[in-house]
Amino acid sequence: MTGTNGHQASDPLKEIETRLFINGEYVESSNGKAFGLLSPKTHAVVAKVFEASEEDVDRAVASAKAAQPAWAALTVEERSSCFKKLAALVREHNDELARLEALSMGKPVSTFIDGPAFSWLFDYYSESGYDVQGTSSLNMPGFVNLTFRQPYGVVGVIIPWNVPLLFFAKKAAPALAVGNTVVLKSSEKAPLAASITNPTRVYLLTFKQSARIGHFIKEAGFPPGVINIVTGFGNVSGSVLSHHMDVRALSFTGSTRTGRLIQQASSKSNLKPVFLELGGKSPAIVFEDADLEAAAQATQYSVQTNSGQTCMATSRVYVQDTIAEKFIALFKEKFGPVKVGDPTLKETNHGPQADKVQYENVLKYLEIGKKDGKLIMGGNPDSRENGYFVAPTIFTDTPEDSVIMREEVFGPVVNINIFKTEEEVMAKANNTEYGLYAAVFTKNIDRAMRFAKGLEAGTVGVNCTSPTTGKDTPFGGYKGSGLGREGLHHSLDHFLETKSSLDLADTVHTSVPSVEWPLDQNKDHIITFPRRSIDLQIDTTNTQQQTQRRDSKTTDDSPGSEDAVQNDSEADTEEIADLHEQLGCLMQDSLGEYRYVGAYSEIAFNSAVCTMKDAPSPEVEDSKIIPPPKENFPPQKPERPKLLYEAASPTHPYLPPREYCDYYVARFFEEVHCIYWLYPIEQFHARLDDTYVTGGGMATSSWLCSLYAIFALGAASNENSQNSPLNDFISPETRLVSDAKTSEGYLALAKALVPAVHDEADIDSIRALAILSVALLTFRFRITSYLYMGTAMQIAFSLGFQHDKSPTNQSPVTKQINRRIWWTLYIMDQEIASRCGSPCVSDERSLRIQTPLPSEQVLNPGTNTPLGCLSVSTSLNRLKREIIQTIYPERSSDSRTISFSKVTSYVSSLQRWQAEMPSHLKWGVPVAPTHRRSIGILHLNYWNAMMLLSQPFLLYLVIKGSTLNHPKRTWFEKLSKICLDAARNAVVVIKTMSTDQSISSLITFDCVCTLKVIMILALGLAKSESQDLRRDIGACVSMLENMEQVGFCRSVVQELPTRLAQLGIKSESNDTDVKVDFAQQATLSNLWPEFDP
Repeated sequence: MTGTNGHQASDPLKEIETRLFINGEYVESSNGKAFGLLSPKTHAVVAKVFEASEEDVDRAVASAKAAQPAWAALTVEERSSCFKKLAALVREHNDELARLEALSMGKPVSTFIDGPAFSWLFDYYSESGYDVQGTSSLNMPGFVNLTFRQPYGVVGVIIPWNVPLLFFAKKAAPALAVGNTVVLKSSEKAPLAASITNPTRVYLLTFKQSARIGHFIKEAGFPPGVINIVTGFGNVSGSVLSHHMDVRALSFTGSTRTGRLIQQASSKSNLKPVFLELGGKSPAIVFEDADLEAAAQATQYSVQTNSGQTCMATSRVYVQDTIAEKFIALFKEKFGPVKVGDPTLKETNHGPQADKVQYENVLKYLEIGKKDGKLIMGGNPDSRENGYFVAPTIFTDTPEDSVIMREEVFGPVVNINIFKTEEEVMAKANNTEYGLYAAVFTKNIDRAMRFAKGLEAGTVGVNCTSPTTGKDTPFGGYKGSGLGREGLHHSLDHFLETKSSLDLADTVHTSVPSVEWPLDQNKDHIITFPRRSIDLQIDTTNTQQQTQRRDSKTTDDSPGSEDAVQNDSEADTEEIADLHEQLGCLMQDSLGEYRYVGAYSEIAFNSAVCTMKDAPSPEVEDSKIIPPPKENFPPQKPERPKLLYEAASPTHPYLPPREYCDYYVARFFEEVHCIYWLYPIEQFHARLDDTYVTGGGMATSSWLCSLYAIFALGAASNENSQNSPLNDFISPETRLVSDAKTSEGYLALAKALVPAVHDEADIDSIRALAILSVALLTFRFRITSYLYMGTAMQIAFSLGFQHDKSPTNQSPVTKQINRRIWWTLYIMDQEIASRCGSPCVSDERSLRIQTPLPSEQVLNPGTNTPLGCLSVSTSLNRLKREIIQTIYPERSSDSRTISFSKVTSYVSSLQRWQAEMPSHLKWGVPVAPTHRRSIGILHLNYWNAMMLLSQPFLLYLVIKGSTLNHPKRTWFEKLSKICLDAARNAVVVIKTMSTDQSISSLITFDCVCTLKVIMILALGLAKSESQDLRRDIGACVSMLENMEQVGFCRSVVQELPTRLAQLGIKSESNDTDVKVDFAQQATLSNLWPEFDP
């Protein structure tokens, strides 16, 4: 029977809620899939339950992650009220819950203890928040050391089907009590009680009006996202939850096989701690001095309860030979008479097995038992009922190596064997890979203690057995029965991280260790510069008094420490602002136009380095014009393209042969898209296939523009007939028909579509203009690239990307795509603007950005981009923007004075960024070959930022160092050393990328960064002679020459010898012995007289 709103139901229920509970609301699964839940009593469909997809689990985790900070910030009392209300609601509707469990997995209502246990546990944990305490220590002189107990964040909970409400409370309540949020996966065999308990009130016949559907969680006051419930099969929802990078701890009860898979998932994802309560094959040992009546009653109940479907059932009973016959008779007498029948009736005390799979599994073990042992009771399906009923079964004299003695049956089946001595039975009881529960029945206290110590199990009952456990003692398994322990305060420990805080109580300084880079035998070692070696104190208070106090205490073991700054008045400098006034110049481009180049552009910096040996011309002195490149590219003003027969024909756009297209696209994704993410790769290839199927006639202008820009980059290598990657990729047959277009041709096609791209002004327009900007920059159309990038940002503004605005019907995946594109644009905007030294469009001093970073669980960035790369790249990009705004001020309100303490704080911020980088992104850590380029570029960006911060000080020191007074010169020397160290570290990264073949000419950054390194090393040589610097310059020149000679890289290689010759550096091809002939520094200081402060 189908209920309203799509809910499925079957009598006796009027309506059963079967949807997923995510972020405080019921939702259907994203793919609409549902599975039928059959009654184990009647085999009829009880309900159609929605099955969670991967996307649903991702949304549940994202909701929990978003809700966790606010939930953890609540007081214990505020959280407590929710717990107590939920406990009361469950207690009130206990009968409803009992009937749901009877319907879904066959548990008799007469044996239902789950509801009271649930309420008791939530009541207990409602007041346990104050039990969480850290520690303090004064054992280290001068320190107050503390430990904090803090929640993990999002906790995954996977509960079994045999006692779902009890396990929900045992796991979720302590996790929630200490500030975690929960994503719970209920079993596909028993989802109904979990559904009612977690979010809603289910309709029974007693609830006639649909308006009375309540939400227990909402009624209790739990905020949305704190508890999320998904139902489905383990290979989908369970697997996603176990592998999820945002799930920080996971608790599971179930089979040992599944527990192993969960542990593997943890090791393959984020090494989340997992707490496992797994299967059992529990022994009970009955000695001749035991109370046989009580022992028989306890052991039979352990196997019979819940139809034997409990992990700690004493399914192996060992009886001493002298009382075996009497005990077995008592056991049969108590085990046999059960009331089999409808589990919803109170007189029934023995229900069916949970489903067909479980039923058939038990029958399989019965056949093994009949073959290996002696059947003395049961052994067959119960013929009195049509459901999955199995009669209580007893085997005796079963060999210890029989499968039924070694594996968990999970049914009302017991094996009773006989023993003679303590040693014999101890060995037999422990001869198993399980160790969840064990029991011993004896009146001899010494024997009881021997067995309590000797039995290999997490819990040992003396004169009692399962399901009896101690409320205030931990419960869990030895060996294959699990990891960790549960039980009141022990469960709290599962869901808390321990943090140590070492607080130095008698100094104003904070000691920060240097960042150590791991060594690789096959790679160069990264040079480190500990903070102590550069003697830079961080001004965290911005007060002159503390700055003076720190400066007066400064010491340094490095060369020049005797020249430490003593004069407090020299805490800032105006010289760099004067330098920047000279560097912010006009440059004549290939069209004959004079373009302004900002001070922080590497063009201005490189030109200043290359011309420092030349006497400045009157033109330079008067107009501050940077000379144009020696090799002009393009050589002349481009003509207006004639494209009427191509681009203006919407039904016949030009497309290259498919193999060429696939080569161009593969290179784009491997070398460009791994840095600048704009498309989900599956979506891109699906659209590309459609384009070739339809001949491109249905493609939008923006889509075609994107393709042409990609083809322009890829076709650059096609122009070299000896290109090895192209020859390897494309078959000899295809090479017989070459691509009719060159890079210039594809650029012309793309640019011809730009007006139509502007008119479309959608997300594809953003992509097209961004990719075209990259291509134009690569082919040295710097100004056009800057303009198109600005337009892409403006279209993004119009779509509300900066405020995370989206239509209400937008899918979660599309929302994450838009977020990722926004932050990619944010990075590209700054990088392209930096080539011109021009302002960014996305300037956060005047723009409020509200868009969060994308969830990589909802949207995986793909095989070429490692997880977390966008997040750390964005934080570094923001640091670079702050550095530019401080060191290279453009606005009139910005001060000309640069504080040394501010500069050193940026050094510390960059070092902290490097230290806090996720471990899988750190340098020297083994990575997937597809991630090498992304990670290499990330580290080049870091060293580039360090050079950007410190390079003005090195340049000024070389050019006008003699004019600096002694205290200022000390600061300039230290910052110059940072700059040179950063350049040499960048050399290591570039060498590794060159060796790994992950360096590329398809974007300008690789070449630009290498060129900047050469310029900085040249300044280092001007400052002092060094064979190491000579070798590094030679290595960089050689790597540039070995790169694919495309676009900007080709022009750099052509022009670089001329520029180096201006500096007196001569480098012959394939000769890394760079000959350097610099004038003396005293002469250099007079080369640029206009730099007088």
